[in-house]
Amino acid sequence: MFKLLEIENFKCFSGRTPISLSQLTVCTGMNSVGKSTLIQALLLIKQSHESLGEFKDRNVLLNTEALRLGSTNQIMLTDKMILSVDGDFIEYSAGEDKLSLIIDKISSSGDLFDMLDEDIDTDIELDTMQDIALYYLNAERLGPRNYQEMKSHNFLHCGYHGEYTFDVVEKNPDTEVPKKRRYNLDSNQKVPHLIKQIDYWMSYIVNGVEVNFSSDVTSQLSQMKVRQAALDTPFNSPYNFGFGISYVLPIIVTGLMANANSVIIVENPEAHLHPAGQSRIGEFLAQISCDDVQVVIETHSEHVINGIRRYALKNNLLPDDICINYFSINKETHKHEVSRLLLNDRMDILKWPDGFFDQEAKDLKELRELRGGKK
Repeated sequence: MFKLLEIENFKCFSGRTPISLSQLTVCTGMNSVGKSTLIQALLLIKQSHESLGEFKDRNVLLNTEALRLGSTNQIMLTDKMILSVDGDFIEYSAGEDKLSLIIDKISSSGDLFDMLDEDIDTDIELDTMQDIALYYLNAERLGPRNYQEMKSHNFLHCGYHGEYTFDVVEKNPDTEVPKKRRYNLDSNQKVPHLIKQIDYWMSYIVNGVEVNFSSDVTSQLSQMKVRQAALDTPFNSPYNFGFGISYVLPIIVTGLMANANSVIIVENPEAHLHPAGQSRIGEFLAQISCDDVQVVIETHSEHVINGIRRYALKNNLLPDDICINYFSINKETHKHEVSRLLLNDRMDILKWPDGFFDQEAKDLKELRELRGGKK
C-alpha cells in the first residue's frame, strides 16, 4: 500500500506538495483545485515505470489513452518536474509532447534519482509500481450502449471509460469473486460467481436491476441487456434505463475482478446515481478496499463519503484506513493546498473546513433569512 505521494512543479502544484494516501483515499474539494492532478500524477508514475522497465525507453508521452495533458508548457512552470511515491523519486525534463526521465543512479532498492547523460541501464529493476496492476476509470465513462467491442486482454480490465466491460463479464461469468468482496447483505444471495455477484451489487445500488450479457464472435461485439426484476419484464436495451447503470457497472466489475495488491482509481463514482445509490457505491468501494486493493476516489458527493463512513463503522475499520484529502486554494497566498481531514473511531470528521460539503447548510440559512423578509 502506498502511503505518500509528493508532487513538485506539476500543474497547480509548484512547490513540493505531500499528499497522504491510505487503504481507501478520498479526494474532494471545489472544481479545479488539484484533485485530478493527484490522479494524473499516479497514472504518470505508472506509465513512467512501464516505459523504462518494459520498453527500455526514458520518454513518456503526455497524451495517451489514459492521459490528456497537452504540452509540457501547459503542465510545468519550469523545465523540471518531480513525482514521488513513498520516497521513490522520478524526475522529468520537458519535451515538446513528451517527458524525459532523468536518472543519475539506481539505488539497491530500485529508486530513481536526478540526472542522466548516458544510456539507460537495461537491467534496471524498479520497485514502486512496476509489478502493481493499476485500474483507472475516467469520470467520462460510456453511457448506455447496446453493444461494445470485444478485445483480447493481456491485462484484464474494463477500459478507462468502461468500454470493454461487457466483454470482460461475458468472457468470465463463472470466475469466483474473492470472499471479502462478495455481497453479504442477504443470506439468500451467496453464489460466488462474477455474473451473480454483479447482479447482487447492481440490484443493491440501482434498485432491483439485473443485467444479461452475450456476444457475437463473428461481429466481435458483446451485448448487454437490462431489466428490473420486480416489474417481471423481459431484458431490454440499456437505453431504456438511463445513464446510472452504465456508469456504475464498470466500477462494480473492476472492484470484483481486480488483482490482489492492485490500485483502483475511480473518478466521480456518484455520477448519474440517486443519493441512495451514491451512498451504496461508497459502501461497495470501502468493502473492496478491505481485500488487498488500494482504492483512490475523486468525488463531489457527501453521500459517497457517508457510505464509506457507515461501512467503516459497521465493519470496524480504523480511522487510519481511510484518508479524506481536502483540496483547496489558500485565500491569502493563492496557492493550492491539500489537507487530510482526520477521523476518530466513531468516523466523525474532526474538523470541517470551509467549503467542505457545507453548501446545504448555507443554502438553508439563506432560505430562512429570505423567508424572514417575506410578509
